Amino acid sequence: MKISLNLQIDAVRFAETRQRALCGGGSIKDVRRPQEREFSLQALGAAARSLEVLKEQADEIRAFLRLPAEAREAVLRHGETMASMCLQLAQREAVAAAGGPRR
Repeated sequence: MKISLNLQIDAVRFAETRQRALCGGGSIKDVRRPQEREFSLQALGAAARSLEVLKEQADEIRAFLRLPAEAREAVLRHGETMASMCLQLAQREAVAAAGGPRR
């Protein structure tokens, strides 16, 4: 099941509230109705998976964010075309490096 980032954020914030209540001697049962608990658990799981994906892609995300705004916009508008061109260029360079025809 896909859960939006907004709902994931809400679940994490609620987990923070729940933890705060527990630290203050409160009860979890007082904080959320039973039917909301399962959804909250699913949303927290989705948030953890989202964070894991972000962690795995952190270097690429940081590199993208370091690009000037115009370059980021160009990548977003023409990303597939640029990726295809880069792959073709890399393939030609690999062939040339292996002694094949020069580009």
